[in-house]
Amino acid sequence: MTNFMARSARKFMVIKAAREIKTEIEKAGLENLKLLCKNGISIVGTYLNGCTPKEQARLRQQFGALLNFGITPEMVLDEVTGQIAELAPIMEKRPDYRKTELQKVKEFLK
Repeated sequence: MTNFMARSARKFMVIKAAREIKTEIEKAGLENLKLLCKNGISIVGTYLNGCTPKEQARLRQQFGALLNFGITPEMVLDEVTGQIAELAPIMEKRPDYRKTELQKVKEFLK
């Protein structure tokens, strides 16, 4: 695969993953997630704890495929904040929260 094709495929996969996350965010309600963030409660942890074991296995498989393509959780989170403009200021104001959320994703994938 050429370098351009590989980058294009990665970008497409990042956008697709971010859209799926955006859909989940819209289901939960952005205001609810802002409240969790404001109170220091992990959105990722709350979501993953609410998933069934079957759903958790599916998510691990999907993220594993992304990792195999060289896509990091940071790349996906950056794309999500690009698609949902209201999230960018929240993440910029709370870099420790962002770091914690990324750590939760990495722990989940282990």
